[in-house]
Amino acid sequence: MQDSAETDIFYVCSTETSDWINAKGDTMHFADMNRPEDQAALFGEMHGVDSLICPETCNFYAPYYNQATIEGLLRDTSLFRSRCAKATEEVKDAFAYYMRHFNHGRRFVLIGYSQGAYAVVELLKELKPEQADRMVAAYVIGYQVTKEDLSYPSIRAAQSATDTGVTVCFNSVSSVDAAIPILSSSTAIGINPVNWQTDATPATYIYDFGGANDTLTATLDTLTHLTIIRGYKGFCPQVPFCGREGNYHCLEIPLYYRSLKENIALRITCKNSL
Repeated sequence: MQDSAETDIFYVCSTETSDWINAKGDTMHFADMNRPEDQAALFGEMHGVDSLICPETCNFYAPYYNQATIEGLLRDTSLFRSRCAKATEEVKDAFAYYMRHFNHGRRFVLIGYSQGAYAVVELLKELKPEQADRMVAAYVIGYQVTKEDLSYPSIRAAQSATDTGVTVCFNSVSSVDAAIPILSSSTAIGINPVNWQTDATPATYIYDFGGANDTLTATLDTLTHLTIIRGYKGFCPQVPFCGREGNYHCLEIPLYYRSLKENIALRITCKNSL
């Protein structure tokens, strides 16, 4: 974390922890940040995201929180939203603390991935007007923004690469049949994270993460708001319990890391020019 740049990034981690057994023999469905292994799991993601997609000119902040575990969320998806909501209360407290003690009136970018994206949507709903005025953009990665969410004044769908104060949302699949319902079936918005368009114009690009050299094409399906990826040949980790072949949820950041980093920087420049 640095504290010398003019713009902050506030990032909320995805689900990185698993169920564990406490001293009483109970199975715990929420992480405990007093456990070194749980804290290390979140730190690994924080460090990776900071390195991959955050412009060097930004301050980076990310809260540790007692997130719902992967089993706690997905073994029984009927508990997904209630457990995400419980974990998000800690994220809200962390964001309020960050605003009071670290932000110092600077402009900021919100980014959340998966469970963290759920939390970012909830943070957006409670943004104060003066905070919303300073928000460069919010990136909801690997989760949905519903029609109901769009009724909140601080949630406006991104329409291009350069608009600010908006919410960017994307979910990636090889076909619409590969979508995971709990993550994306109700999304009312989406944008192509390569060409930053909201129509079906395809974008071809080189995927070079981890030494790959694949030519991929990203096309937004304008009915489902999903990003359809063609040409991916590498290994695709599956979401436990509810994963589907051809769902790229676990690759949402690696697939677009260069484009994301460039777009964050561009939106910051556009915000600063206002």
